Parts: sequence; structure tokens; C-alpha cells
Amino acid sequence: MTYQNWVPVILLQTAGWRGRFIGMGLGAVAVLGQAPFHAWPLALLSLALLLARLRTVSDKGPLDKDGRVRAGFSAAFWHGLGYFLAGTYWIGSAFIARGPEFIPIMPPMVLALGGLLAFFWGGAGAIFVKIRPAGLVVLPAFFSIFFLAEFVRGHIFGGFPWNLMGYIFEAGSSVSQFAAYGGIYGLTLVAFVLSSFVYGAIFTRRPMPFIISFALLFGAIFTVGYIRLSEAKIETVEGVKIRIAHVRFNQKDKFDPESAFNIVNEFITQSVAPGIEDVTHLIWPEGAVNGLALENVPLLNAMGYELSLVDQTPPVWLLNSLRHEQRSNALGGKAIDDYYNTSAAITFTPNGVPSIAAYNDKQRLVPFGEFIPGGKWMEVRNVPVISTSLLSISAAKTKALAIFPGVPKLSPQICYEIIFSGFTPRPKNEPKAEWILNQSNDAWYGNSIGPMQHANMSRYRAIEEGVPVIRAASNGISAIIDPYGRYKNSVTPDTTQFIDGLLPKSVKNTPFSSLISLLLSLINLLITLCCATVCYGARGKCRNVNY
Repeated sequence: MTYQNWVPVILLQTAGWRGRFIGMGLGAVAVLGQAPFHAWPLALLSLALLLARLRTVSDKGPLDKDGRVRAGFSAAFWHGLGYFLAGTYWIGSAFIARGPEFIPIMPPMVLALGGLLAFFWGGAGAIFVKIRPAGLVVLPAFFSIFFLAEFVRGHIFGGFPWNLMGYIFEAGSSVSQFAAYGGIYGLTLVAFVLSSFVYGAIFTRRPMPFIISFALLFGAIFTVGYIRLSEAKIETVEGVKIRIAHVRFNQKDKFDPESAFNIVNEFITQSVAPGIEDVTHLIWPEGAVNGLALENVPLLNAMGYELSLVDQTPPVWLLNSLRHEQRSNALGGKAIDDYYNTSAAITFTPNGVPSIAAYNDKQRLVPFGEFIPGGKWMEVRNVPVISTSLLSISAAKTKALAIFPGVPKLSPQICYEIIFSGFTPRPKNEPKAEWILNQSNDAWYGNSIGPMQHANMSRYRAIEEGVPVIRAASNGISAIIDPYGRYKNSVTPDTTQFIDGLLPKSVKNTPFSSLISLLLSLINLLITLCCATVCYGARGKCRNVNY
């Protein structure tokens, strides 16, 4: 391996604490590729330097095989730790919002999450160094192994696919349109391939082939996306006009009854503001109302009364709330309460009498945020836990499409659900979803980059599925997003105002499906095995081929 004179040798140091801190710093740089910055060249450079550092470990002579593998794990782990800590630090805001008693556990929890996510990168680094690729095998070994690490991270034990590398390309841009074909995992693979070309351009004797390869791949994806956007024609659904109520508040205020009451009043004020008489569907975000809003008769009646004063045909109210059910206890005794996080459609008569017309429950819950693993087992046995609210949230058995009054069939995806590629149900022999409703409470993120990251992921679901996303996010970006991931109307987290707009129509079916992501994982697994076969033969030695 060679490197150009302008690359400081210290960046390749991996040993000792200085090497670990250098790795963390280089990993943190990659976050500048994510929203709201989208400085994707820096993210690609960060990955290229990760590959160079792994090659440095792989080429070290004094280390025995096991020591080399441990060093490879360490190099990739610390790089990943810097990336994930810089990209998910905002989780600490949730502990601050819950109160002073939660603050002491904030640092270890944030570190634990970053370390868990970095473990996947560490494992990829260990595998890469174990097979000791050389020559042209270096590049496919790197991008296939790390792609698989990201794919596993996004799926195992429910997955946490936050800040996949494909998200460095802003949704709605020409490059992002590739997600309509390969999904976000396809674009993640593209990012790793491009970063391997960056490595080749910097760290080899003949950089030109890699520069040309980079230009051809990036240019092809950009061109296809540019053509797709240039041919885009957005129509709107006849007879549907949406209002998204958006109120800025701090999450900690939700735990104060008086402040929470004032927040709800502000949402009502936004809802009945002039122009409501033309609105057919009023949308509130997750977090607007505490507790069981569907059982809060005074709230429902007050909303109906206020709407009936300004509109003789009150709009359908799409509200997020907890929903309560009871079930029998398998061990006998007192019935057990189940609570679901749900999107509900509430209709009103001309004089404001409310009625719950339909609802759709959340299926993917946030671990330790909405449920504790094993919680039902503990609940039946009345085992006390730190927070009963965490224990009580139940997941829907399946995620079905919803039929809400006055709008085409939709897929409600509450907060966390929107980050999962391919989550939108596609039932056989039935009409597909025509739009996605994303109600989120981004107030948990505080004043951080978290809401922008979340919004960018939401926009990618529009591109993958070819449907608009209507997003109502407390202290996040509320928006009407077209099927190409572009904002049609939007409001930033730091403002209080409503959005009135029309519902865009979906486009023709996109080639993307979850099977595409699975196929990409199988192809990259095959590439990894081929690289291992070439480079790790019966004697456990890689072929001595250099650039």
C-alpha cells in the first residue's frame, strides 16, 4: 500500500489511545454527510481513511493472526463509535426531558447505544483483516463486508437503521432517486463503493482508473435521477385539502399539567385559524396530547365545538393518541390493560359531535422507550419495574394499511416506524397505499440535528414507495412531501404555524421492494465469500498482490 505525500501518516495510526481517538475523530467527520449538512464528500473520505487504517493493520508484520484481527476490530469499532456518538448524541435530550433523576444514567446509555452500533463496524473490520485482502480484492472486500454490517444492523433484533450511509445524499436530490430502484440499502452500497474508489484514488500508485470509476458510477446515478425528476409530473387528489398543525414546545413541558394544557390549546388555535373552512383533513403530530386522548371526552367535545363554530362541515381529525384495551389474565385475577400507540381518524357532525371512525396501531416500538423486552412476562406476574409507562405499551400484531374517511388508502407510520425501509405493507391482489402518514414527536430530540435526520429518512420512504408522505412532527419538520422526496410545503422545528396544502397523488409502482434489499445482501455475502476464498486459502495467507 502507498499513500500520497499530502496524507498525514498520523491519520493511519491505530495503536494505543491516540490511535483510538484519531479513529473516533475520523468517524465523527462522517456525520457531516448526514442531515442537515449533507457534506457527502467528507463522509466518503472518512470511509476511505477507515479502509486505509484497516489496510495498515492488515499489513502489520509483528502481530500474530489473532492480534491482527483484534486490532482490525478495534480500528473499525472506534471509527464507528465516533460516527454513531456524533450521530445519536441527541438521545441524551430524552433523559433530560424526563427529569433530573434520569440525567445520571444519560451518559452510560448514550455510550452504550453508540458502542452497540459500533460493534457491527468492529465485526466488519475484524473480518476484513482476518482475510487480509490485497490487490484489487481490497475494494470489493471492504464495500461488501461493511455493507453487510449495515444491513445486519438495520435488521437484527428488530434493527436500528438510523443514519445508514446512503442517507448522506439529501432526499429529493438527483442522486437520491436511485432509492426508487435499489432502496436506501442500495444507496448505502453505492456510498461504500464510491468510498472505496476514493481510497484507490488517494492510496494507490495509479489513481486515474479509480477517479474515472468514481465519475462513471456517480455520473450514471446522478443522470438517471436527474431524468426521473425532469419527467416528474405531480397531480393532486381531488377533494382533499390538508392542514397540519405545528406547535413548538419543549418535551419537558409535557410533564407539567398546566403547560401541557396550554400546548393543546395552542394546537386548537392553529386548527381553527382562518382557512379551515376549506380543509377536509386536520392532522396533529404525535406528542400533541398526553395520555388517552380518544377517551378524553371533554377534549373531543371541545375540538368539535370549536370546529363547528368556523366550519359547517368539520374536517376529519387525524390524531395520534394512546388507545386502551383490556384482556384477561392467563394466570387469573385482575384483567391486564393494554395500551397502543395509534393513529385515529375522528369525524364530527355539523354541530360538532365527535366519533372515532377508524384507527391504526403502531407495530414497531422503541426498545426501552416504549417497551421493555420481556415486559409482558413481567406484567402478568406483577413484577415492579422502573417505569410502568414503558412496560405498558403493546405492539400491533401486524401492520396493515388503513382506510380513513375521505382519503385514499394509506399507511400510518408513527414516529420510529418511518425509518424502516420496506415497512409499508404491499398486500397481494389489493390496492397499494396511496400515501404515508407520519405522526412523530421529535421534541424528544431537543435542539439538535436529530429532527433533520429523521425528516430526511422520512423523505426516502416517499422515494422508495413512490407515494407522498404527510409528516406532522412536534418540534421537527412538518411537511407535505411529494413521491420524489421533495418538500412541497414545510415548516421548521423552531416555528409555530400550520400548513395548508393538497395531497399529492402517488406515482406508478417503483421497482424497489424489500426483496431488492435482501438480494443485495445475498450478492454481497457471495462477494465476501469469494474474496475470502481468493485471499484466505488453505494456508491462511492472502496472495501477495499489490497495486
